[in-house]
Amino acid sequence: MGEKTASDEDLMLRLQQKREEDAFNRLFARYRGPITSYLYRLVGNRAEADSLAQETFLRILVKADLYAYPRRFSTWFYTIARNLATDFLKKKRAVVTDDFQDLAESRSASGESDALDTAAWHEDMARLAQALGQLPIIYREVVVLRALQSLSYREIAEIVGCPESTARSRMDYGLDFLRKSCGLGRAEGGD
Repeated sequence: MGEKTASDEDLMLRLQQKREEDAFNRLFARYRGPITSYLYRLVGNRAEADSLAQETFLRILVKADLYAYPRRFSTWFYTIARNLATDFLKKKRAVVTDDFQDLAESRSASGESDALDTAAWHEDMARLAQALGQLPIIYREVVVLRALQSLSYREIAEIVGCPESTARSRMDYGLDFLRKSCGLGRAEGGD
């Protein structure tokens, strides 16, 4: 296996067995953005999301011995992050006010829209962010993990500690809630 293509699991094994700094640095580079984005969507505060992301990486170092190779690293990692976010939300009773800024910026940067289109997009994102903030956390986390982090239902079920069918039904409920909250009808003929 080439050094550049080492899997997350292999990197974690090297960190676990040999305490290789390079292995940790590569995992950090791969997951810093996605985990911060995930945590931000759960807690609604960038500074807190950054802090929770740092704590998640710290836990990887401190609890490396608890990782069970060849279990998917991403599932173990997101579970740690989820637990930290859940604890934070319990303490702060925070409400998500996510502005979906990164989605709007990526759309604008791609040149897909003109000024009127962009204004409408930003309005849609603001409505979606408000609706996401009103969605109970058990549904919000599934929507964020599936729609924004592109994890499989199997991975989500492991992370949130429920059967895969429950993860699917939570996703369905969450999407239905978001459609109704944003004034959109159910998509025709699609899954």
